[in-house]
Amino acid sequence: MAQQAAPFELLKAYPGVIHRQPLFIPNQLDVDSYHLSFLGLDGGRLDDDAPVPGFIEQLPGILQSISHRQKALLTIPESWQSALLALPNIGMSLTLDINGADLPQFSNTAFSFAGHADSNSERRTQTLLIDMDQFQPHTLSEFLPQWRQRHRVLCAMNVNAGDQYQFCRSHDVDLLQGFFYTLPQASEKKVIGPSQQTLMELLVKLQEPDVEPDDLAATINQDVSLSYKLLRLINSAFFGLPREVGSTKQAVTMLGINKVKTWASLLCLSSMDDKPNELRSVAMIRARMCELLAKYYKGQSDTFFAAGLFSTLDALMDRPMSQIVERLPLSAELKTALIERKGPAGFALHDTLAYERGHWQVLQHSPIPKEVLVRTYLDSINWAKELNLQLQD
Repeated sequence: MAQQAAPFELLKAYPGVIHRQPLFIPNQLDVDSYHLSFLGLDGGRLDDDAPVPGFIEQLPGILQSISHRQKALLTIPESWQSALLALPNIGMSLTLDINGADLPQFSNTAFSFAGHADSNSERRTQTLLIDMDQFQPHTLSEFLPQWRQRHRVLCAMNVNAGDQYQFCRSHDVDLLQGFFYTLPQASEKKVIGPSQQTLMELLVKLQEPDVEPDDLAATINQDVSLSYKLLRLINSAFFGLPREVGSTKQAVTMLGINKVKTWASLLCLSSMDDKPNELRSVAMIRARMCELLAKYYKGQSDTFFAAGLFSTLDALMDRPMSQIVERLPLSAELKTALIERKGPAGFALHDTLAYERGHWQVLQHSPIPKEVLVRTYLDSINWAKELNLQLQD
């Protein structure tokens, strides 16, 4: 980690917006790779002759450190692309978004190129990026067979609704990008399964406001798997405690009731096996980013962390957030944050969601400087990556 720290700090010094989105394999909803976009501070694309940043030579290593993947899709200006193409050995596979520019005359198996779909495009890039907001379903159905003949990979962008996801699955699109997986799947007939019911019951117990330390430890110890995972995490290098924690009760004493509640809740949410693993990462990133924004909104960091963490409950349970919150003994501040996006924690969650979804115009109204939001976002991604490594079996 020490060798990666300096390049990562250079990345945080970038004077613009950096946005990361997963690229999913449709059927399993496994993450194939990530799409990294380097944009202006207003969220717009950079000019093609934008100055090349000092970290460009280290960018492949940085991408691997924050994404834990050996490949990525990059949206960067032409000047950056030229600098990357000149590197002797990048150690990973990069797909460069050429965005209508001429296809570079370059032969290097580490690089491939992605173009954007339109009705007249004849450019034969390896990957075709298809903006779902730009086409009607019947138009897509007409063009997809033609595009398939010219491109090896069809990647749907802005898949932000369940019907768009189902369309892409039924038409054998190769990759998906969008926030569809963070939304509840609407179904009047869907019932809460046993695992979800158990999760809700445990979350209710964990969120009891006046619980005594011994009672909290007893609640966690009722679930052998949860108590084991909690102790393993607390004793990992991620926490870096001076001495080993031998029991749940000792963990409560050392870390405090609120922190143990939060970490136990996170482990509960991460145990949902019928949802994409990326949703767990989203919960972690939201939680950490809200927590880091607490000092700017002058609130309690534990409450902010919980707001970000629980903001994925609707997607995990496939229920409206208002229905879920009714069943949890949460504080009034936390309930307001989750349902109305109001109050200090709610404002932080509002900023976090806007950044996650690339709603740059919305962030223009945030009292937090954009530069702070960028750094906070990057720190949260890196933090969640490290935590995920500890949670892997």
